[in-house]
Amino acid sequence: MPEQKESGEKLAGRLYATLRVLKFVANPRSGTRPTAEDRFKDKDSPRRRIQALKLDLFEDLVTAVQKGRHAEAMAEVFRAMPSVVPLRHSALQDNLGERELAEFNAGYRAQLGTLKEALPELLG
Repeated sequence: MPEQKESGEKLAGRLYATLRVLKFVANPRSGTRPTAEDRFKDKDSPRRRIQALKLDLFEDLVTAVQKGRHAEAMAEVFRAMPSVVPLRHSALQDNLGERELAEFNAGYRAQLGTLKEALPELLG
């Protein structure tokens, strides 16, 4: 679990990684597997990134749970959610500058590493 002392931008990166993994777990055909090699650059907005995921997961999640598919993985991802939501609204809204973008990328890689450790069979 991340520490509460992390920057809002780093937590935004963790949130984005968590949501990407959740989307992948719910429906692996919905896109590419999230990797630590993913980099976000230029004028990037965490809000736009999250919106681009087009998260309409309810039906996929219900189907996955009913079929017993990846139930442990989903539980792990949901456990991570409260600790990765940034307290500052601006961490999700603003286009990120160079320093903030580095923090976002660091948070993304850190959270993906945490989830990969917990779910090696799925994200390995």
